[in-house]
Amino acid sequence: MRKAIVFFLSALLLLMAGSAWIALYPTVPADLGGVQNLDATAKQVRIEVGEGDHLDGWYLAGRQPAVVVLFAGYARDHRRMWRYAGFMNRLGLHVLTVDFRSARALSRKPTTLGFWELRDGRAALDWVRAQPALGNARVALFGESLGGATALALAAQRPDVSAVVADCPFSSAYAAIEDGFACVLHLPPQPLAWIARQVGRLVTGHDPGELDVTGALRALSGRPVLLIQTRLGDRFSAQQVDRLSASLGFRGEQWTLDDVKHTEAWLHHREEYERRVSQFLDAHLGLTASPAKPASKPAKKPAAHPPARAPRKAA
Repeated sequence: MRKAIVFFLSALLLLMAGSAWIALYPTVPADLGGVQNLDATAKQVRIEVGEGDHLDGWYLAGRQPAVVVLFAGYARDHRRMWRYAGFMNRLGLHVLTVDFRSARALSRKPTTLGFWELRDGRAALDWVRAQPALGNARVALFGESLGGATALALAAQRPDVSAVVADCPFSSAYAAIEDGFACVLHLPPQPLAWIARQVGRLVTGHDPGELDVTGALRALSGRPVLLIQTRLGDRFSAQQVDRLSASLGFRGEQWTLDDVKHTEAWLHHREEYERRVSQFLDAHLGLTASPAKPASKPAKKPAAHPPARAPRKAA
């Protein structure tokens, strides 16, 4: 019996260690979503981030006095962002997208759900401000999932950010860990989420459950935010969606869908997605011309779109 218990505990520890490693250093696919890879078109830039390190960035010049900085989500890199950067650049916007150091191929940082990602975001924004052509430009941040949470938290720290588009951010990093077990793995979130948080802190030296995105949203009450969410519960629970909605300020707008999975609104509602985001950026970045229409229609147009939710008013 004693040998069996030791064997079971050893196997459990190995499983947890392997799972933690995969979670901290996930595989990063290209995930272009059918759009052109713009790596050859964009200018690759090196962005100093301190600590003797740097970010890799890809920059598309625009004609408007405005720039959008794009952040990919967990286990994704800048290539995922080309599906959005293309139509934004056609609006005339300057576009910068970067690889978080947790998503690059060499000398990767572990995923920390906020600590390293926020440092990377600040470095990207500082790079924009250091460019002669962009120093006085209006800046919007765009992000998916972890990238969306990072964009909201960064904007709350930086008053020079004019607007934010966040596609399926989490309400807090700890809630994201809990929902990883509950919604993705279909396992009881406790005590597994607590254990995962302690393992992450031990391995990385930083608390992976610390980032509070609802607090960042409340701090952004006076600035324009477009919140895109889904309620299928395949990645984040409906409770997270509700917490984010409740934290949205009086200049916030939201588009919540019930028929698509996490971060798949563009994939299944491409024309509507690009129209909404384009109009939001046009309205809040002071573009000098009307937004261009999307280059192409989605392969499969849904029968109907969920209605837009009106901007929330101050309490």
